[in-house]
Amino acid sequence: MLHRHPNYYPGFRCLGGACPDTCCRDWDIVLDEETLSDYQHAPASLAQRLQESLTTDEEGDTCFRLDHRGFCTMLTPDGLCAIQKEWGESHLCDHCAAYPRFIEEYGNLTEASLAISCPEVARLLLESPAFQVEEVDDGHPDQPFPDIPPQLLVGLETTRQAVLDGMEEQQYTLWERLQGVLYLADTLQDSIDSEDYPAMAQAVLSIRPLSSTGNGKEFAQTLCRFFSSLEPLRPTWPQRLSQCFQLLEGLTEAEYQNLCRRFEGQFPQWQRHLTNVAEYLLFRHWHKTVNDDQLYGRAAFVSCSTILLYHLFLTQWAEREALSQAEEIALCCAFSREVEHMEENLDLAIDTCAALSPDAIHFPQC
Repeated sequence: MLHRHPNYYPGFRCLGGACPDTCCRDWDIVLDEETLSDYQHAPASLAQRLQESLTTDEEGDTCFRLDHRGFCTMLTPDGLCAIQKEWGESHLCDHCAAYPRFIEEYGNLTEASLAISCPEVARLLLESPAFQVEEVDDGHPDQPFPDIPPQLLVGLETTRQAVLDGMEEQQYTLWERLQGVLYLADTLQDSIDSEDYPAMAQAVLSIRPLSSTGNGKEFAQTLCRFFSSLEPLRPTWPQRLSQCFQLLEGLTEAEYQNLCRRFEGQFPQWQRHLTNVAEYLLFRHWHKTVNDDQLYGRAAFVSCSTILLYHLFLTQWAEREALSQAEEIALCCAFSREVEHMEENLDLAIDTCAALSPDAIHFPQC
């Protein structure tokens, strides 16, 4: 079997109490039966607090209680989980033990990655010189992958590698590369819809100058409106989107173009950072096409998400003509937390982006 992960995956270490934005908040963590059974044998020093921290959600599942601030009631004042601190990591529930790692299995292929809703993961991704995928064959027999046409997975494998390679073609701008990915995904979607999976291997990634002109500011505002319409996990997310929208609203086209040029000139690392984010999204979401045959929507989602993050970076930078790493990380974390981790939001975003033709997605042009 093949095992894959991004190049920065082995370097991840949880920051624990030093994390600037703990994962022990806001989310309803549903506990599995094995964990609940284990909790019946908690040490006396922890047992009462543990029982008082359990509640039942609307679906009847048992989960950890959140306090009035949205923090897990098992979180200690020093930012650590009381279960892990007093009883050991082996007694964490499956969700808490795995985060921010996630595993996808595709028959003979297992892919592991790290969610950028975690600040330390976002830092590793942004600081990586390039997004690269590492692969190991453990020599074990391949596992069956029922109900999925083998040639579809082969087509996704071939084309995603071509896309990730193309995203590193530095002679083109990030936007030209993403436009090429969009057009390729549009062609591939036709092959998927007609179940002509062998044709996927014949499709070629073509990168050329941007075809869309103007409208970059208006399209970014449209993205702000759409993403702010989704159900928020924290109120700070729609507030940040509204601030971005309002700043863009107050600019003429010439002022917008000038702002982009100044930002890109004074913060040149933006392109490497957002290339890494786009490749992370492509790696994480491309193969999930096996679940619903929706490849183009995922490619469009990656482009729209990268455009949105560019404008969030841009407008954050505009406040004082500076953008700290902590601010970049916070914006990436917020996006991932509010969109990637919210299943209904992610599905709606992919469906909405799928309705946009490649020419309807307008990239910034400065």
